[in-house]
Order: sequence, then C-alpha cells, then structure tokens
Amino acid sequence: MTVLNVAYNVVLPVFLIVGLAALVSRRLALDSRTLGTLIIYVFSPALVLDGISTSALDPGEIGQISAVVFAVAGVVALLAWGTTRLLRFDRKLASVFIMTSILINAGNYGLPLNEFAFGAEGVARAMVYYVMTTVVANTLGVFLASRGEASGREAALNVFRVPLLYALLLGLALNFGGVILPTPVARAVHLLGQAAVPCMLVMLGLQLAKVSSLRRQIGPVVLASGLRLVVAPLVAVGMTALFGLTGITRSVSIVESAMPTAVISSALAAQFNADGEFTAAVVLVSTAASLITLSVLLALLGVG
Repeated sequence: MTVLNVAYNVVLPVFLIVGLAALVSRRLALDSRTLGTLIIYVFSPALVLDGISTSALDPGEIGQISAVVFAVAGVVALLAWGTTRLLRFDRKLASVFIMTSILINAGNYGLPLNEFAFGAEGVARAMVYYVMTTVVANTLGVFLASRGEASGREAALNVFRVPLLYALLLGLALNFGGVILPTPVARAVHLLGQAAVPCMLVMLGLQLAKVSSLRRQIGPVVLASGLRLVVAPLVAVGMTALFGLTGITRSVSIVESAMPTAVISSALAAQFNADGEFTAAVVLVSTAASLITLSVLLALLGVG
C-alpha cells in the first residue's frame, strides 16, 4: 500500500465529507448539539448492537482484542494525565487533552484501511476493535467530556446515562446465545448503525468550521496527536505480546491503535460543553499526520 493509495482511497473521502459539512455550516445555522445527541444516543448504540450481535469471530479472540483495546486506552490515558500534570493544564484543557489522546478513529478510517491492507479477515477483527473503542468513548470519553465543567460524581453518572453500554451487553447476549433479532428490528438497527459514521464526519465538519486559530493551543494539540499516533501503537505492540495475539489479529490491533483521534470526540464535546475547538483541532492535525505515520507502520508490518 503506497502513501498515494492511502491518501486517495481513505483520507480524501473523509476530508471531502468533512469539508462539505464545514462549508455548509458557515452558510447555515446548523445545530451541532442535536446531531451530537443523535450520534451518542441513537446511531452509535445501533452500530454496536448490530456489529456485536452478528460477529462470527471466536469469543476467545474477541476477548483478546478487547483486552488490548482497554489496556492501550488505560496506559495512554495515564501518560496523557501525567503530561497534563507536568505542564499544569487547567481542568477543562486537561480533560479534553486526555480524551483526544485515547479516543480512536477506528471506524470510518480504520475499517477501510484494514480492508485494503488485510482483506475480509482484517475487517472482521477491525470491527471488534472499533466496537470496543466506542465502549471506551462512551464510558471514559463521556466522563472526561463531562469532567471539564461537571463534578466528578456528575461526570461518572453521565457514563450510565448513555445507552451504548446496554447495547454492548445486549449484543453480546444475542451473539453468545445464538439469538437472531426479528427481521424488521434487525434491519432497522442495521440502518441506524450505518448512519453513525457519516454523521460523525458531518459533526467533525461542523466543529472544524468553528476553529478560528490554533496558535494558542498548538503545543497541546501536537502533544495529543503524538500520543495518539506514535505512543499508542508502541504500547499496542507490547500489549499484543502480553495477551498472546498473533498473525493478522496482532497486525490489525496494532494498526487500529495507531488511528487518529476519533470524530466522536467532537460529538462528546458538543454534548457536554467541553472544548470543541481543541478536540476538532486534534482530530484535524492527527488525521492529516496519520497519512505519514500509518504508511510507515504498514510498511513495518510488511504490508505493501
């Protein structure tokens, strides 16, 4: 896979949608908060329920991938927290700094990239990785987005107010129990899930349209992007060895861990009144820089 192929087939479609949304946002008074609410409470839970309930992977392999996701998120979160303490960020900036360092764009970017690199087997494993990253986003991500203005107790309670955790548990129960949803329900859930990724890209465009200047935050933005693109995959290399992942499962897990900051961070920022400009800036910078970092990583993994 060449740099040009990645740029043309994966990054360019993403930026076309984001750019269109930003352009429309500058001309029309669009409500990003309402769209963010739909993403968090409707589209993302439907995507998780559909992806987990229909997954054909072995439960043991799902468990290994899940362990890597949570372990990488935990280690990177600790490193990001240490950075905020060392540099004495205020509470609001510290919260979004940690959030943008751990939330991974493993869906609209990671899924097609893994398909190009590893084929259908790669997509199946990347879907599990993506679903588990949405669990991180809707638990730790919600807590961090809320923490900027809410109390610790209120931020913790917000985690249980979003439906994704319940969608995950239901999906696992259906999968392991061999239960198939009634056709009308399954089709409705599938259609709602398909809306998640394009709506996230539109949300990113709406947030980027509000970015006025990066100069006052360029240092934190670059640091958060570096944690996401460079440090996280290095942590993933160790975690895949620790949990015994091999072959294509190992490669997919490392590649997914190296994805740029998730678009859903912008939705969370809008929903919980966090620093939307900073989150959008990190998404923009990390996505642009990932063209280089992911190309290097894929070459190191022997994909070409």
